[in-house]
Amino acid sequence: MNFDIDCLRTFVLVADSMSFSRAAETVGRSQSTVSQQIGKLEVQIGKSLLDRRKGRVFELTSEGTKLLQYARRMLQLNDEAYASMSDDVLTGFVRLGVPLDFFGRDFTTWLAGFKAMHPMVGLEIEANQSENLMKRSARGEFDLAFFKQDTGAKHGTVTLREQLVWVAGANYLPDALQSIPLILFPEGCAYRRCAIAALGEEQRNWHLSFVSPSFELLRAAASEGMGVTVLARSLVTAPLRIINHNVRLPELPTVELVYSQGRHTNSRVVGELATYLADNLANCISIPASGAA
Repeated sequence: MNFDIDCLRTFVLVADSMSFSRAAETVGRSQSTVSQQIGKLEVQIGKSLLDRRKGRVFELTSEGTKLLQYARRMLQLNDEAYASMSDDVLTGFVRLGVPLDFFGRDFTTWLAGFKAMHPMVGLEIEANQSENLMKRSARGEFDLAFFKQDTGAKHGTVTLREQLVWVAGANYLPDALQSIPLILFPEGCAYRRCAIAALGEEQRNWHLSFVSPSFELLRAAASEGMGVTVLARSLVTAPLRIINHNVRLPELPTVELVYSQGRHTNSRVVGELATYLADNLANCISIPASGAA
């Protein structure tokens, strides 16, 4: 029995993203084709690879977990063999810095797509606060760094401009007369700085309710009604919702998402990765929040 490399590649993408639709976008095929490829593998081994319910992927089965390990090794060897035959293969190593909220986007899926296209490129990725990324990028600690800046600050190449908004869980409404409980990333985050500055200008009382470097934990705290947070509008998805300004919350500014390249780097591989990520950021579609209050 011979495994189909294309089917294995699709399986790895589904396993990494836990989504047929995201895998389909990455390989440029329909969801039905992706489903057929997974089905072909399952027929070959005679066992289910994914726990699927109503079209959604919940987790890998024990057989799926086992096959995933082999699939990664087989794809790596296949891609390295093919790349070695090419005179124009993209090679190199990139130290990449990204803001913490990148993990509220499809960042890992984008990276999987880039690695699939350029298997000979090595990546070392660090997530951190934008202020730290900007300063360390200026010192040459990254080959490529994305970070947020005040609109017009000119610290990097602008990828997109995003509107900041106040966000809370579906059933939470802050009291207009009480101190605002804030859910924020640690110090050094542009969202945090803008939120505190805006409240200070309005002389609005606030206190910290929850602080975490994890986007998923911050999102969970807000969803459970622990307070109010600040996000780019494009990151607000259900069950979170945007809070309007009828509870004495001040308007927030826009911020720019930019990138900066190191001075002494492999310009070709860094440039390819910068363009690839910038294009994905600019093209990603925001899912509207469930409502506003």
